[in-house]
Amino acid sequence: MKKFLYALLIAVLCVSPVLAADFTFTKPITIVCPWGEGGGADLTLRALAAGLKEEGLGVNIINVTGGNGSNGAAYTREQPADGYTFMLGTQSLLIQDILGEMKFKMLDEFVPVARLVHAIDVIATSRKAMEERGYNTFTELRDYVKAHPFSISIGMLTRIGVDGLSFQQATEGLNILEVSYPTGGGMTKALIEGQIDLMVTGTQEITPQIEAGEIIPLLILAEKRMNRYPHIECAKDLGINAFLGSERGIFAKKGTPQEAIDALEALIGKVADSQGWKDFLQQGGYDERPGFAKGAEYSKILNDEYKTFTNMLKPAKDSKTKKPAAAPSPKLAIIGFVMVLILIICLIRKIVIPPIAFILLPTIAALIAGFDPLAVNKFAASGISKMVSTVSLFVFSISFFSLMSEQGVFDPIVNFLIKKAGTNVTLVMLATAAVGIIGHLDGSGATTFIITITAMLPMFKKLKMDNRSLMLLICVAIGVMNVCPWGGPTIRAATVLETDPNILWHRLLPVQGAMLVITFVVAFLLSGIQKRRIKKLGLTADEGEVAQAEEKKSTLPQWLQIYNFVLVVAVVAALMFGSFNPAYVFMIALAISLPLNIKTLKEQNAKLKNYGVAAMSMVVTLFAAGIFTGVLSGTGMLNAMASAVVTVIPPDLGRYTHFIVACFAVPLIMCLGTDSFYFGLLPVVVGIASQFGVNPQDVACVLLVAENVGVMISPLSPAAYLGLGLLEIDVGEHIKYSLPWIWGISILSIVACIVLGVTPL
Repeated sequence: MKKFLYALLIAVLCVSPVLAADFTFTKPITIVCPWGEGGGADLTLRALAAGLKEEGLGVNIINVTGGNGSNGAAYTREQPADGYTFMLGTQSLLIQDILGEMKFKMLDEFVPVARLVHAIDVIATSRKAMEERGYNTFTELRDYVKAHPFSISIGMLTRIGVDGLSFQQATEGLNILEVSYPTGGGMTKALIEGQIDLMVTGTQEITPQIEAGEIIPLLILAEKRMNRYPHIECAKDLGINAFLGSERGIFAKKGTPQEAIDALEALIGKVADSQGWKDFLQQGGYDERPGFAKGAEYSKILNDEYKTFTNMLKPAKDSKTKKPAAAPSPKLAIIGFVMVLILIICLIRKIVIPPIAFILLPTIAALIAGFDPLAVNKFAASGISKMVSTVSLFVFSISFFSLMSEQGVFDPIVNFLIKKAGTNVTLVMLATAAVGIIGHLDGSGATTFIITITAMLPMFKKLKMDNRSLMLLICVAIGVMNVCPWGGPTIRAATVLETDPNILWHRLLPVQGAMLVITFVVAFLLSGIQKRRIKKLGLTADEGEVAQAEEKKSTLPQWLQIYNFVLVVAVVAALMFGSFNPAYVFMIALAISLPLNIKTLKEQNAKLKNYGVAAMSMVVTLFAAGIFTGVLSGTGMLNAMASAVVTVIPPDLGRYTHFIVACFAVPLIMCLGTDSFYFGLLPVVVGIASQFGVNPQDVACVLLVAENVGVMISPLSPAAYLGLGLLEIDVGEHIKYSLPWIWGISILSIVACIVLGVTPL
């Protein structure tokens, strides 16, 4: 019997290694990705999952974002070490460990399974930036930055990370404005749209944009040039020691059965030899460096890199001060703020007409900042080109609605409202708020102004009400409805966070409901002010008295009246629910209505001439505003101003950064404009707040509601000029009248966020 037991024991010991080697997974595994969907890490993991599926192993991917990867690592650490939960990791986790941002030591808690890829980072630019700045290579860029310090901005996901360290190595001694972005998608969009000039990233993330010609690599951060971009300079060519690149690999929690680790390593090795994986490497540019490494080799690489990063990050580790992700240019920021302040003073005090201020002030500011006239010319041309669609919309909408008004299309509506409201100013104000809210269902400010002003302006004129109150009420209605998922600001915020706009909107629904109530309260308060004003002007009818207004009688044939009415309804429907370009809609509407309503060519020409004369002053203003925004954006002043805003916040108040900035959202939107507010300021605030554990969505929500109310008071909003032109109000008068109301409502929206629990303190 003893001999039998001994033989059995020997057999078990001999077979055990075979059993371990033949370990098979009985269910899909879970791999945690500590970064968001669509980024390089996520795309690499999904390619691996597809390969593992071909080998018979299913993979569930969980994205746990935040904390520069530390949140995902902490989440994985809390899962059972059962052989079915793994994690994708990069050197960023080592960096967080070295900086003390994690509550555990990365290499003490996780075991490397296999390295997947070793990416090559690049510093890339956009076609737009190259044309505006006049550089074609990284060498030329360096010369430009030396001549124009802080005039160039660069985006990166983490300032203290592989990309940030690579950038610091490559640009040592250069004064470049740094802007941190929470997601790669938001950063890429900002580069293409001209909000930043450069970005540091891996080639995979921007391959489609490179192929489309929207983004151009300027510097390859590697020891040699890439085979796919042989004409692009590499770091070694320029004597720059910047050869880092993201290494992505699979990790297991310590304590995971070694058999499971070995089995997964073997499966990954098979995937690495597959044609599908080789195609993925080739498409993403990962085939230019050795990628796959077994666990033992990967462990040695990580230990060596831990020492390297420890030396590189020693200054950052020794500094206990929390610094913002962006390093603003004091010179550009000061010049920008002074210029905007002078602009607002000129508009409010009516020192010069708006077009002159919009043209001269930014031009002078750019020259003072050290930009040459040819560069300023390019910035201005870029801004002018962006205004073409708005100007087209303004000219043709004015012409069409003027024609329809002259032909009496709106008379039945006006007569009905006069009969129902009479001199009841309160009803008129409440109706204005309702029309503005409904009119902004399509998310277009221009459409809202056209619809609301066309419907309500005759009533305001009849009752001698102040047109500025009509403009104010429409601005509030637009601000409340702009948080809908199809609204421009919400889409911008969602793009920066790389999330679904519906997610932000669902969180903000309680606040939007509260703001709708506030809108009607504002309408009621304005009606009281208007009643007192009307009495001063001599209209003494009681509130409930019906004015016996003489109804206008149309002289047009009935068929033409019906035709015009149906056409107006169709135009409004197309604007609200269609996918047609608004300017084109008005062009078609004018083309098919003018010949039927005005018979002779001479009269048609006379009408168009009259409409053109009426619109010309606003056309000049709009194009001048384009120069203003183009120069501020092109010089980098907007980015510098956005980054400088947060530097005045004391470190002890860091966790309240988003609330502090939100309290000043109205004046900030007046200075920065919508794009710079969301693509410039929001990422900076998110970066700072995230260091204190604040959810990026909390930041976005409070800034969204606070800014939205003020968007139409900004001198940088083209749609606002459409409303001002229709109401014949000077922009300075609008700001002077509306600013106290708008700012107060913005503060109330922040309070609503806190009280309703949408953005906790």
